Amino acid sequence: MSNLLDYFRSRRSQMLDLLTEMVARESFTRDKGKVDQLVDFLEAKIRTLGAQSIRRIPQSDVGDILHATWNPNAPGKPYLFLVHIDTVHPIGALSSMPIRCEDGRFYGPGALDMKGGVVSALEAIQALRERGQMPNRPLHLLVTTDEEIGSPRSEALIKATAADCALALVPEPATKEGAIKTWRKGGGKYELVIEGRASHAGIAPQEGINAIIEFAQQALEINRLNDLKYGTSVSVTMVEGGSAGNVIPARVTAQIDTRALTIEAMDGLHAALGNLYPKMPGAIVTCQRKHHRPPMERRPDLFEKAAAIGERYGLTIYEDGAGGGSDGNFTAAMGIPTLDGLGAHGDGAHTAHEHVIIDSLPRQATLIAAILLEW
Repeated sequence: MSNLLDYFRSRRSQMLDLLTEMVARESFTRDKGKVDQLVDFLEAKIRTLGAQSIRRIPQSDVGDILHATWNPNAPGKPYLFLVHIDTVHPIGALSSMPIRCEDGRFYGPGALDMKGGVVSALEAIQALRERGQMPNRPLHLLVTTDEEIGSPRSEALIKATAADCALALVPEPATKEGAIKTWRKGGGKYELVIEGRASHAGIAPQEGINAIIEFAQQALEINRLNDLKYGTSVSVTMVEGGSAGNVIPARVTAQIDTRALTIEAMDGLHAALGNLYPKMPGAIVTCQRKHHRPPMERRPDLFEKAAAIGERYGLTIYEDGAGGGSDGNFTAAMGIPTLDGLGAHGDGAHTAHEHVIIDSLPRQATLIAAILLEW
């Protein structure tokens, strides 16, 4: 069994070649044309891996989504890979952060989050096919293009595809220390709207209802929802209001970011924000959730099983979590066993020094292949 790691180490240069091809195709989420060029490349690559079906789902404002399947008629419950190929780096980032290998690290925009993980997943599939060791069950690969903006176009497809799956594998980056992610906070984005009444600040201030003063009181109320000791944070992150320096402001809008470790805590925040009431007579207060990812709650049994499998292949596996979400949050909240952070090791995701530890590519491909073999 340990020769699997040796096999992937022997393919280190091929893995770097694939990563270079992917990173060279910049794929900022909001540039559909550029993202679709990477979709074209991956669609061709997946065909060489023997997928029995590849469905391309057109999108109007983000890159098209790919759904590939191996062994569609096998009897076992399916396994599902969730990968995304969009990045936060604007087109042209390669000019300031060019692809390079230095001190055992591969640098480039999107290399860590999460093109390195895509490489390890595809290598694992290719290896098992070539060795005649594909699991006797359907294997789905969902390649999405909007994860960095919250997966608004792909969420429904992710849930529909995962519904009958036995396991979801998410090759998002490991933690900085190289741990897989067994929990992630859930996140909710809210818009708070305060409506007051305008009036002249000098002639008739008493006739106005000051939306900024109402907002200030609401902000203090919202801030009291924080429970940082138990992983719950509520942050007013953007505020806009007022129309002129001599007018009592009639309207304020604010953006609120919420994070929570458990579904119970997230539901509690949602209820509290939905029940805000005006402090000033005549004011109107509305708080609506615009988007959310449920928490991925920790399941010790999943880590113990993954760690035992890794040990048999010469890999020591550690666990940790993250304050940010991924598409694995959706599947975990559905009750689908979900392993996240199976992708490359490295640091600097979303920054100019984003990089992958090159030796982690064969290591993570080994872990993914081992899980497919033994789960």
